[in-house]
Amino acid sequence: SVMVEHYHRSADLAESSNKRDEFIADSTTAQEKKLSTDLSLFLSDPNITKSLADGSLDLISYSSIIESELSQLEADCISIYQDHSSSISALHSEIEACDVVLSSLQEMLLGFQADLGGLSNDIRTLQDQSHALETQLRNRKLTEKGLRLFLEKIVVSPKLANVICNNDVPVNEMYMELVNVLNKKYYCVMQQEVGYNLNKDQISSLAKTATNLESNNDKDSDRDTVGMLQGIDPAETVAGREMKTHIEKLRLRSIARTRDYFLSKIAELRKTKTNTRMIQINSLLKYSPLMHFLADAAPTIYNEVHDVYVESMSKTLHALFRTYHAQLIRLDSHIANRHDLIAVEESSLRENVFSTRVNLNKRGDTFSLGERVNVLDCVYNHEKPLIAHEHVSGTGEDKKFPYEMIFRSIMTHLMDSVTNEFVFTKKFFSSEIRTKSNSDATSGTSEVEINESRDRNTFDQIFARTLSLLLEQLENYLFNCYDCLALLLMIKVTHASRRIMHYDRKIRVLDNFFHRVTMLLWPRLKMVMDAQLRSVRNTNASRLGGIELHPHYISRRYAEFTCSISLILNKGNAVGGGGGAVSGGHKRQQLGGGKDRATSAAAARDRRLNSNAGTQVDIDAESRASSGSSIHGDNASTSSSHRGSAGDMLVNDLSLITEETICLLDRLADEHLLSKHRVIFLINNLDQILQVFQERRVQGRETTRFVDLLMKQRELFVEEELLQSYSKMIAFIQQTESHMSSRNTGGGKLDLNQTVVESLVRDFQMNWKRGIEQINHDVLTYFSNFRNGMEILKQVLTQLLLYYTRFQDIIRKAWRNKPPAFCKDLVNTTVILAEIKKYA
Repeated sequence: SVMVEHYHRSADLAESSNKRDEFIADSTTAQEKKLSTDLSLFLSDPNITKSLADGSLDLISYSSIIESELSQLEADCISIYQDHSSSISALHSEIEACDVVLSSLQEMLLGFQADLGGLSNDIRTLQDQSHALETQLRNRKLTEKGLRLFLEKIVVSPKLANVICNNDVPVNEMYMELVNVLNKKYYCVMQQEVGYNLNKDQISSLAKTATNLESNNDKDSDRDTVGMLQGIDPAETVAGREMKTHIEKLRLRSIARTRDYFLSKIAELRKTKTNTRMIQINSLLKYSPLMHFLADAAPTIYNEVHDVYVESMSKTLHALFRTYHAQLIRLDSHIANRHDLIAVEESSLRENVFSTRVNLNKRGDTFSLGERVNVLDCVYNHEKPLIAHEHVSGTGEDKKFPYEMIFRSIMTHLMDSVTNEFVFTKKFFSSEIRTKSNSDATSGTSEVEINESRDRNTFDQIFARTLSLLLEQLENYLFNCYDCLALLLMIKVTHASRRIMHYDRKIRVLDNFFHRVTMLLWPRLKMVMDAQLRSVRNTNASRLGGIELHPHYISRRYAEFTCSISLILNKGNAVGGGGGAVSGGHKRQQLGGGKDRATSAAAARDRRLNSNAGTQVDIDAESRASSGSSIHGDNASTSSSHRGSAGDMLVNDLSLITEETICLLDRLADEHLLSKHRVIFLINNLDQILQVFQERRVQGRETTRFVDLLMKQRELFVEEELLQSYSKMIAFIQQTESHMSSRNTGGGKLDLNQTVVESLVRDFQMNWKRGIEQINHDVLTYFSNFRNGMEILKQVLTQLLLYYTRFQDIIRKAWRNKPPAFCKDLVNTTVILAEIKKYA
């Protein structure tokens, strides 16, 4: 304590010395400041400043005055101090007493300071001991974490063992989760280089676990925990060796149970009336992690399950589509047969063998499109396929459908099944797991290509038998298929289906199937089109029965056929903008010209032979045909830009059929002895063709062509009809006008026989009304189409009025100065026009 007191006093002395030096320095500074202040105050006196300025101030006298004043003040101060000496003495006594008290307090405080110094040393000792205990606790906690993590990785809980070993426990989400836990424990125990030679992911996982147990901010502790686990091989520990055998047995047991589960569920797929989709979703795809487990733990078992599933689904789909086709084929309406040709013999259209009447219902139904084109809308709108039992009745009166609707249903069902299986197998037989388990077996090929190849192989194994069955069924149907419309609609359905799989579903595994289907359809369509062409080319009047003046059924069948083909090809496009099925590059034929007809027909046959000689069917061209690009519009080029394609050959065949149909109508018209009857026959048939075109709203070059032909035949009929009642007047007008034209050229004089002219005038006056009535009767009799008949009647009567006007002009020109007496018998054109309006 003496040393402490001595230490404190030395400190006080040092502190006092320092304070004295500071006081002296402060005093010097204060004196300097005071001197500066006094000088400022001295100079602030204006009298002093003035005296100093003019030099009148005597510093010696001024100093003596100041000294005398200071002496006086000092004497005054001493006097005052003496007066208060008693008070100052009492104050001095009080100050000394305070010093004594303060000294005692100082000694007391110094004692307190010494005591506190001892307590501070004790606190430092306790703090060091606390740090040591904290380090030990942290190390023990890290050790406990490491051991707990280690044991969690390898120890099997009773619940896990019971769920995996007990067959009474079903395979469910809990079982799947515990299998995953067991697989992790297996890899932890079986690590030979890692266990804990941990990989980066496992180290990261352990670090995160340690962090959650301790603190999110205690990163050093996590690194220490992981560091404690590195370099430890679980198989070398007692716990690891003990659990290794148990885990291996449990893993084998889980592999066996998983195999049995999948094989049992796959076996259910082969049962009849099984909802395959529900089993795939709820029983297989739901437990796809177990398949990943098999791929990793037992690749042989994985391949076994894969092969069993492929075989089962292959048989299931094969039986499903075989049954589905057998049910739908009962609904086939069988629209056409080999006798359903454009130029079919009349005997094929009779109601029965012994009847002579033609069944009008058979004249165009085969080639009438009707609502059959709606099958394409069903494809574009993704409508559901036909369900056979919904359309089958117990009475035998099943609802019938054209085959293209059945084909569309099968294709839709196929696309849905392919999409479902492709997506299911891609998820269930995970590509990532397969690539990982077989990565050592492949080299030089990207993982994407490997996975795509395996997915395609799986698809081929599942659907190979089904696709072969569908192709066989289609081929069997095509052997006896003579329905051009069905064939073309099936081509369009195939093309639309391929687009759906490509662009909507992004699945291309059916490309080869679509290609093979098209390879079957196009050649058959070509063969049926050739049969239609041959029927038109090789037929004659004797095969078609009697030739009447009314429209022949051949013209309607041709018109229905052409319109149907055009509408199918232009489905989805503006049909009115196209040129139909007839190419505008062909030379227009003139009905009635035998030599021209023979030449054009020969040229058409030559073109066809040349086209078929060096042409191969381009299967990809159905896209161009289906989009309407092969049908020539009003501004289309006369030559195709894709020669040799299937679509171009179809258009070429239609053009040839048109040519041969025109030639056939000419041949049938030649069966009539009278020229007028030939014209009437052609007008009725051409009008019927145009009427069908208008009803189906098909316009284009072929329509313009038939309109021109009809107009020409109408002009011929007008002349023939007028010659029947007014032949003399028409002959006189033509001869006279020819004479007048030569007279104007050569300067001759017009000389008419008045008697002949008078007889013509009298004859027309008496018979013109009866002639108009006869014309009206003939037109109504000859032409079954009332609108066509009225147009022709107007044209005939208008031409009659023109002839009579020309006749009157000739009379006026011949007798300009003095008209003969018979001129008063001329019928006024106004009267004739009024009479015409009654009929027209």
